[in-house]
Amino acid sequence: MLASPHTLSAFNAWANRRLHEACSALTADQVAEDRGAFFNSIMGTLNHILLVDILYRERLQGVPSDFKSLDETLHDDLPGLIAQQREEDQRWLDLTKDIDPATLNETIGFWTLMDKPDRWEVPKHIYFTNLSQHQAHHRGQIHNMVSQTGLEPPPIGYIEFRVDTDGSFVTSPAED
Repeated sequence: MLASPHTLSAFNAWANRRLHEACSALTADQVAEDRGAFFNSIMGTLNHILLVDILYRERLQGVPSDFKSLDETLHDDLPGLIAQQREEDQRWLDLTKDIDPATLNETIGFWTLMDKPDRWEVPKHIYFTNLSQHQAHHRGQIHNMVSQTGLEPPPIGYIEFRVDTDGSFVTSPAED
C-alpha cells in the first residue's frame, strides 16, 4: 500500500522534529556556517524546506504566493524557524487528515519559481509525493551538514518513522 498524503505529512513532521532537536544542540555560528550546500548552510536549507512547505500548501489552497525565489530567508534564528515549521507541519496534518483518495487524480496547476518559470499541471498524488521527496532530499543534506559539526544526527528515514510510530509490521530476525 502506498503512503497516503496524511502519512507523508506525519513523516515530514516527525523527521523535522528529530532534525530540529539535533540542530538545536548546535551554536548559531554552526547553523549559519556556509557548508557548500545548495542553500549554503543548515539555516539556509531549513528556510528552504519551510518556504516550499508553505508554497505547496498555498498552491493547494488556491492562495497566491508572495514568494519570488526558492532561497528567500524566512527566519534568521533557529527557534523562530522551528516554531513556524511546527505550525506549518500541523497545517499539513490538518489539510491531509480527511483527504478523499478519489481526489488524488485531480490535477493541480501552478507556476514554478525557477529562473524561467514554467506552468505545470500534475495529479495531486504526484504533487504530494514530490513534496515528500523534496523534504527528504533537503533533510538529507542537513543530516550531512550536522554530521560535519561532529554531532551524530538522528535517523530520519521512513522505515524508522514507521517503526517509531507503528512498529506492528516489524519482525524479529530469525533465530539460527
